[in-house]
Amino acid sequence: MTGCQESPQSSGRISSCPWKLEPEATPDIIGAIKSLGFKDYETLLAFLNAAVQGAVDENELLLERLIQLLSKLPTISKERKQITDGLLTQLWNSLDHPPATSLGQEFRYRSADGSGNNINHPELGAANRPYARTVPPLTFQNPSQPDPSTIFDMLMARGDTFQPHPQGISSVMFYLATLIIHDCFQTSFSDYNINQTSSYLDLSPSYGRNEVKQKAMRTFQNGLLKPDCFSSKRILGFPPGCGVFLVMFNRYHNYVVTQLAKTNENGRFNKPGTEAGSAAWEKYDNDLFQTGRLITCGLYANIILHDYTRSILALNHVDTTWSLDPRTKSGKNMFSQPSPRGVGNQVSVEFNLLYRWHSTVSQRDEKWTIDELTRLLDGKDPDEAALPEVLRALAKFDRDIPSEPENRNTLGGLVRQADGTFEVDGLVKILTESIEDIAGSFGANRVPNVFKTVEILGIKQARYWNVATLNEFRAFMGLTKHTTFEDINPDPVVAKKLRDLYDSPDSVEMYPGLVIEKAKPPISPGSGLCTNYTTSKAILSDAVSLIRGDRFYTLDYTPKNLTNWGYNEPNSDNKISQGHVMHKLIFRAFPNHFQHNSIYAHYPFVIPAKNKQIHDNLGTSPNYTWDEPQRHASPVVIRFYQVAKTILANSIPVSSNPPWNSPQTTPSPPPTTTPIALTESQSASLNRFCQEKITYHLQKSSIPIVSSSLADTRSEVDIIRDVLSPVATQLYATIFNLPLKTLQNPHGVYSEYELFTVLAAIAGSVSPDVDGRASEFRVRQTAKGMAGKLGGLVVKELKDEKGVVGGLLGRVEGLVHRHVGATEDEVEIGKLGKGVLEGVLRREGGDLEKVVYGGEGVVVGVALGVVELVRVLGEILDFYLGEGRGYLGDVGRAVKAGDEEEVVMYLLEGWRLGGSGAVLRRLKGDVVVAPGGATANLKAGERVVVDLTAVGRDGGVFPDPEKVRLDRDLESYLLHNIGGGLLGSGVSRVILAAMFKAVVGLEGLQRADGTRGQLKGSQAGPSWDGQIRGEIGESQNGGNGLRTYMTADQRAFSPIPSTMRVRYEG
Repeated sequence: MTGCQESPQSSGRISSCPWKLEPEATPDIIGAIKSLGFKDYETLLAFLNAAVQGAVDENELLLERLIQLLSKLPTISKERKQITDGLLTQLWNSLDHPPATSLGQEFRYRSADGSGNNINHPELGAANRPYARTVPPLTFQNPSQPDPSTIFDMLMARGDTFQPHPQGISSVMFYLATLIIHDCFQTSFSDYNINQTSSYLDLSPSYGRNEVKQKAMRTFQNGLLKPDCFSSKRILGFPPGCGVFLVMFNRYHNYVVTQLAKTNENGRFNKPGTEAGSAAWEKYDNDLFQTGRLITCGLYANIILHDYTRSILALNHVDTTWSLDPRTKSGKNMFSQPSPRGVGNQVSVEFNLLYRWHSTVSQRDEKWTIDELTRLLDGKDPDEAALPEVLRALAKFDRDIPSEPENRNTLGGLVRQADGTFEVDGLVKILTESIEDIAGSFGANRVPNVFKTVEILGIKQARYWNVATLNEFRAFMGLTKHTTFEDINPDPVVAKKLRDLYDSPDSVEMYPGLVIEKAKPPISPGSGLCTNYTTSKAILSDAVSLIRGDRFYTLDYTPKNLTNWGYNEPNSDNKISQGHVMHKLIFRAFPNHFQHNSIYAHYPFVIPAKNKQIHDNLGTSPNYTWDEPQRHASPVVIRFYQVAKTILANSIPVSSNPPWNSPQTTPSPPPTTTPIALTESQSASLNRFCQEKITYHLQKSSIPIVSSSLADTRSEVDIIRDVLSPVATQLYATIFNLPLKTLQNPHGVYSEYELFTVLAAIAGSVSPDVDGRASEFRVRQTAKGMAGKLGGLVVKELKDEKGVVGGLLGRVEGLVHRHVGATEDEVEIGKLGKGVLEGVLRREGGDLEKVVYGGEGVVVGVALGVVELVRVLGEILDFYLGEGRGYLGDVGRAVKAGDEEEVVMYLLEGWRLGGSGAVLRRLKGDVVVAPGGATANLKAGERVVVDLTAVGRDGGVFPDPEKVRLDRDLESYLLHNIGGGLLGSGVSRVILAAMFKAVVGLEGLQRADGTRGQLKGSQAGPSWDGQIRGEIGESQNGGNGLRTYMTADQRAFSPIPSTMRVRYEG
């Protein structure tokens, strides 16, 4: 035991600790300190307490008090020395010795061969190094060991009987196991003692196990990998699902580096200019590639920890998010020192043998292997082929595979296309069939006969390595030794065969003993893999070592190294599918095939039929769709004005389907309401309200600019976060009487920030997903809970005193006077909400659920209204502070002059040039259009997207399309309503203009310095469709007009801007 121990004479008091206080001396110390005074005694107790807890509260000035105590003790004092020794020990243990990480450029990224993971022992775990030995072989072995062929036939061969996996594990999980195995173990054919790959989980089958192979994978442009390629030749000798797994990682890497280049956090990936030399371009490419590799490996590790390991332990069967994550940082205290992290790893021959899981090969993959080996043997039955024949065929197979990954033109019957990719429908088909394919089970006589040659080589290899026996390995792992053959396997037939082959249980070889040993029964949670007892303990220990020992998964796995977005992107979220993350890989690789809640994407390591049983028991089946993946037809994108006008006249809006409603089986047009007629009084109230609230939030949140000039009167504020967002929230809360907590209404439920967060989440769940399907499930699940609470409060307001929906219109009338202290403007604005609610109530026939929760109801409408108001205003301001900076002075003069018409034109022009947006419609009938001169026949029911960004710059309708002009026809602006149609275009435009005037009218308005003054986001453009096309580093699908933003901390993408700081006079 490490840490403090209790002495029999200490009467239960701590008496022997790491700072070497001798047991018999402790009472003397206590007595000596007591004699000095109460405060000194208190100091020693605080010192002991800090040692126990492993943390010191600096406010208690413990170190300073301890030094005072030591200064009072006699120079020649045993007590003084003991306490000094204890202090020195604590100070020493506060730091790592030697340091485990470094700022050296050579240690910044993973090396291709794994060297440098341990900075103090760079060669530890590097490729082309000898295997380690875990257990010394001490047992005397029979010089005449059983023939390997006989062992296989008697104890390993499956024969004609297939035992499906008892926990419903799919073949996909064992494809990942295959990748892990080949990631850490690639034995040299010329020297069995040499491991040709690194001892780290660094995705070497994908990236390459050395510098030469890694270079063969890279394009050396924009950090990209050659599309749909992987480095390992050996993986082509496995069922094609293994190759598809690596293709998904290839696609994920290319997605990651394109996003890193777009986000360019803190200028880390500034693209060199046209005049830059080759060194600058090489650095740009390498920084993107290496950072992308770190992030992709991060997802790989998280899949192992949160999908693979949880499935091994059957944690996916129960309602828990716990996972065995060895990256946790344990604290230091007097009783224990934390297990080291980032110290490196070296795989051993024992674990090479441990991961030979051929018994789990499914019937489908068994047939594939037989057919493939028969082909390699020129039609000869593998069962009749001699060992040398099989080895020659396998060697020829390896030689015939091109060295250049891009020249390996087939995968599972698919042929590489001209753009370097494999046909995506075929890849998805292979993956889907693999998810549905149940694996085999562990135990004796479960290995397919076609693997006889491989197993014979395994037994011979183990003997060549002179590994320990099965019992010796068990003892090393802390397990009891088998004392009888029946203990190894209780099946009497198997036990008898073991007895016939070996003298005693102590003589049974580690391999094939690991294959023959009895398997664990299915236990949920606890036993999901259902492998044998020895293997189950060893693989968990190995997983902990592989992750915890890797510097790039522990000490250097930080937002600083990966970027904030890169650190967050592969991370697990316990609120989503129990923390599993495989869906992130699948959605990024195949964004157009899997629905956001597809069970195939979220739990691919278990076959769907078994998943249905599990989730029925958990009550979570309704959260997922159980349909097989299929390609989603992408909407036709319209970018020409006249075509867009035709489409808008011959189509209907696609009604949003909130996540709390049942999926729509048949599309139906959203019902329409009569537009609200805005009175002059209401218009004036809206203008005053917006001006007053914006002025208030400017005064509340602005900070003065500190400079050397005493005459500097400028202020700085986050115009998005601290002004537009709270004002928009308060405006809609006033219109629709939402429970906002204010000084006048202290009994409200939400603060402005809280309500905006709720509304943003709800809007995100019904808006086009700017981050692909990878985040859609999380967004919709989050919004579902938030909408339930907000909608419940709205329902409560609309019900009468008896709790039933009666006299609703009269109830609405009373809502506009809900709280004491409402101003006249607030009451007047509240009447707008009354008008909207009356219309919605009549439209829905008094159905309160539809009024509140429907796709065109209050909750969704208010959320979209607030979010769109903030987004549009943010984009317009961004335009006039950037590209349209030259017009800002004129805009300000129009505001001061009170020229409403001119202000509205500046607003619409800024929206046209700086705004982004897309309108999703469904055609009412067949339409023939000719965009760009090419005729297109669109069918009734087909979905189309009107790209408002492109339409707004159509030079045929807007002469000088890149310029702001005030003489354009108001009817030419096809921009859609804000707020899901609740308020109508007239009211929306008044609100926009009122807030626009209040901000652009500020004196000296300009961006804040640096990136703080930028609207962080990427311009509307191509969206990710699964793989790069050509050399630009992103998918070339043209985009749909949507602009992507980032959260304030830049950890995630968002459909709305979150921050932009501006400066102004005042």
